[in-house]
Formats: sequence, C-alpha cells, structure tokens
Amino acid sequence: MNLIRKITKVQWIFAVILFVIFLFRFPSLYEPFWYGDEGIFAAVARNLNLGGVLYETAWDNKPPMIYLTYQAIFNVFGVSMFWLRLVAAIFVLTTAAAIYEIAHAVLGEKRALVAVLLFGFLSSLRIVEGNLALTEIFMILPISLAMLVAVKRNFDYVSLFAAGVLFAIASLYKQVGALEAAALGIFLFLNEKSFWDFVKKGLALAAGFVVPYALTFLYFAPKHLVGDWIFAAYTYYRIYLGESPKYALGMNIAKFMPIVAAFVYGLWKKKEGRLDVFHLFLLWCAFSFLGSYFSGRTYGHYLVQATVAVALLAASVSFIPKIKRAGIIFGIAFFVPLIFLTKILFTDFLTDAPLSQIKYWRNFTGLVVGAVSVEAYNDFFDSNVNSVNALSDYFASRNARGAKVYIWGDLPWLYAVGDFWNPSRYVTSFHVFGVPNGREEVIGDILDDMPTYILKPPSSIGYFPELEKVITNFYTLTSEIEGTSVYKKIR
Repeated sequence: MNLIRKITKVQWIFAVILFVIFLFRFPSLYEPFWYGDEGIFAAVARNLNLGGVLYETAWDNKPPMIYLTYQAIFNVFGVSMFWLRLVAAIFVLTTAAAIYEIAHAVLGEKRALVAVLLFGFLSSLRIVEGNLALTEIFMILPISLAMLVAVKRNFDYVSLFAAGVLFAIASLYKQVGALEAAALGIFLFLNEKSFWDFVKKGLALAAGFVVPYALTFLYFAPKHLVGDWIFAAYTYYRIYLGESPKYALGMNIAKFMPIVAAFVYGLWKKKEGRLDVFHLFLLWCAFSFLGSYFSGRTYGHYLVQATVAVALLAASVSFIPKIKRAGIIFGIAFFVPLIFLTKILFTDFLTDAPLSQIKYWRNFTGLVVGAVSVEAYNDFFDSNVNSVNALSDYFASRNARGAKVYIWGDLPWLYAVGDFWNPSRYVTSFHVFGVPNGREEVIGDILDDMPTYILKPPSSIGYFPELEKVITNFYTLTSEIEGTSVYKKIR
C-alpha cells in the first residue's frame, strides 16, 4: 500500500501511456505468417537453430543481428508469430521508456510524456508498418539507449564509448543505424569548447563503435565468411541505391539539406552562446530521415527510424515560439526537404494510411467477434498465408515435417513453419536472381544434396531452366496445393 502511495501522478500517466501503446500493438500479436521480410528472417533463423551457419547455409542481404534475434526467440518459444511480435512490442515499450528518460532530462516530465505518447502512436501505425517485427523496430532501441546514456552522463568518455557500442549494435541490425552516431559526433563538434576535446570524445565514440564489429569479424573470420558477410550486409546494398526513382539528383541533394541546415544553424547558435541539447534532437532527426530515405526505395517501415527523433522534436516545440530570422531560414531549409521527400517517396503509404488503419482494426475485431472467417482474415494480409498453412498441413499429414525441401518462389515462411532444411542458402527466388552466379550455385547445391521435395508456387521471379531440367529428370509431380506444385524425388 505504501508503494502505491509513493507512485506519482506522472508515473501513473506514464504507465497508462505504455499500456495504451501495448493495446495499439495488440492485434499484431495475432497476425498470421504473412510478411515476406519477416519470413526471410524466420527462414534464416530456423536454419541457424537447425545447426546452420549464417551466410553459409542461410543467406539474406542484412547484417547479422536481426537473424540472431529471431533465432533466440524461436529457440525459446518455437516458431510463433505471437511471441515474435510480443518481443517486438517489448522493444518498443523499452524504447518508449528510454525516450521518456531523454526527454525528462532535457525537456521536463510533461513534455517527456508527450514525446512517449507521440512515439508510441507513430511507431505502431500501419503507415510505417510499425506492427511488423523488422530491423527498424529493433534498431531504434539501441539508438535511443545510446543517446540516453550520452545525455544522462553529459557526454563524458564512458558514456560516449558505451554509445558507440550501442550505435554499432543498431547498425548490425540495419546498416543505416550508424547514421545517428554521426549526429552525435557533429553535436560533439559543435558543443565542445576546443577541437582537442572534440577529438578525444570522438575517439571514445569511435572506439566503442569498433568493438561489436571487431567481435563480428572474429566470429566470421575462422569460418572464412568475412567476404560473404561484407557482400550480404554492405556490397549487395548497391542494388538498392541503383533503384532510386526519378528526380534522383534533386532528391539526393534534398536528403542532405536538413543535415547541412542543422549544422550551419548549430554554428550560429554556438556563436550566439545558445547551443543546447535540443540541437542534438535536430541533428538526430536529420540523420534518421536520411536513413529512411537512403536507399531510395519506398517501404513504409523505413520511416520507423525517424519516429523517435520526430517525437522528441515535436515535444520540444513551444506553443508560442520566439522565432528570429535565422530560425525562419533554418526552418525552411530543414523542414521543406523533409516534407518534400516524405511526400514523394512515401505518398502511397500516407494516402492510404487512415483507411488502411481502419480496415486493419475492422479485420481484427471481425475475427474476434466471429464476423470474419480465419481464411478471410488471413487473406486480408496476403493470399500466400493460406497457401503456407495448407502446405504445412499437407506435409504434417505425411509425417514430412523437417524434410529436405527446396522452394522455387516466395514462400519463405514455409521453411520456418514446416521446419524444413533447405539444401541451398537462398530462401527466395529473387535472391537467386539477385546475386552473381546464384542459379549455378543453387543447381550445384541441389545436385550435391538432393531435396526430398521441390515446391513451385506461382509467386516465383523469372524462369529457371536449369531447375526445370532437374525436376524433369529426378522428380515427379505428386500434388497441387493452393496453386503450388509439389514435386517429390523419384526413389
């Protein structure tokens, strides 16, 4: 009873906000196995739990942390969407707590509550695909913790070293997680009284950043997989950069304009003697949006990276701001490019967002009250969901769970759900066409270790004549399940 009395009003409000954030994410716990990227992460993670080696027996074009996270979740709870999304929700709630502490230290407790509420709302929307357990939703926690420890300890050497470690972990989820480290580095340059002080603190930040990468290198080096890791996580990324939409030159300039504006404005504020930690929020926002725009692709979940900084920045704004001419010029140079790029790159998500959110909740409540069948509920997300379920049931009925299976198509969730062992390290057809000599490698793997089954769903990318030849010579068609052809090896 005494403990309850000691809890302040603000703490009660904070707890209620966290509960509201969880409620907002609650339907995501009951989504089916549907999203392609999650399926790829799941297929790779399940391979690792079956004794595979990352990038050697299971490959995808991301740094290692996302697969290790999925692997740990599946190792403890099994292949479960509920637990996967619950862990994602815990990451979001922990990030919210870190945001509260940052904002409380800089802005006060009331604005801290506003920041948490804004973050929880933005990061859980289908606009930014925040309901998914993707790299961005895991990445923003170490970024927020890095900023928290630096702010709380007033940017001392220990906190900067720790922040460097955390930024590196974030970038080992997704490459652009390193950009916020640059935001902190520029703030240190502006904030320190002497260049030598900046150099020493910058070295502390860099030293911390090196540690996780050194450990990653030491893990892959004895396995002779350093080249595979670098290609998958970094070199392959050039494909994304080459797919930028029209207006590429203007867009690339616009991507960096907010950073330049924040830096120049910071120099002016330093000269005026008015530089404070709020300016770190501006730099953080500029770099996080750069991460969202970096590849030029237009997936909504890229915007998750910016939700933390946006929430902190929005909570910082005064209702009656005192704006000088320099502030107006800065505001135009900072915010106009952000609005322009977000509108150009993410227009489909922004246009469809309100209706999409309503449909999402209507679909969930329909399932709960029995007005929507399970099949219709699944189809709302993706037509492949029922195919994965039907194929999983098909193999379970034949005691073939855990069989050696190769899927030429885009059903990566089936590898994890069916507990299948893939003789190739590629789990989707677009990977095979996306890497050099991918088709030759796959055929070699299949001929060396022939799977019991080969599946051909309708959702494959391109014609694979070498595979067709293998199927003709060594396999026979046994079933058609939800449009997927099931071929079994001839004994």
